[in-house]
Amino acid sequence: MVFTLASFLMPPLLVFGVYHLLTWFNTFAMDERTYWKRVALASGISHLLLVTGFLVFSYFDLQAHVRLQGTDTAFGPFLFNRSDFWRLMTIFDTAATFAILGLFSVLDRMGINPPGLVLVTFTVIYVMGTLQWYWLGGGIGALMEKFWAGLKTGDEEEEEEWF
Repeated sequence: MVFTLASFLMPPLLVFGVYHLLTWFNTFAMDERTYWKRVALASGISHLLLVTGFLVFSYFDLQAHVRLQGTDTAFGPFLFNRSDFWRLMTIFDTAATFAILGLFSVLDRMGINPPGLVLVTFTVIYVMGTLQWYWLGGGIGALMEKFWAGLKTGDEEEEEEWF
């Protein structure tokens, strides 16, 4: 239960942290962008970091698996069959999952098994997943901007002291 809660809280907390790092250091001219674009850019960068971290740790998991069980398994079959790749993809990267499954279905119907499917999969994950999270983060940022604008009072000219 705690692991599930932590796995759902990790992406928003990472977006929050990346957003503040990008605005504090004004990376990618963040201060000149509108709020929804700042949140969208932070979401896209967070997706890149999370996917890269998952793939690196999956590779380390493969290396530990090979040493412990003595099997000669390649990274592709290990990633697709023995890791949490599909579960995490269906939860967090649904657009990339649909694109990968569609591509694999077309290739299976045609009877083609081209080399380099793992690299194609990584490319689809990085491109489609980052675009998905860019637009999702942008939508959330636009909703947050509307919410915060609704909380403001109309009198910004009067500067009252808070005592």
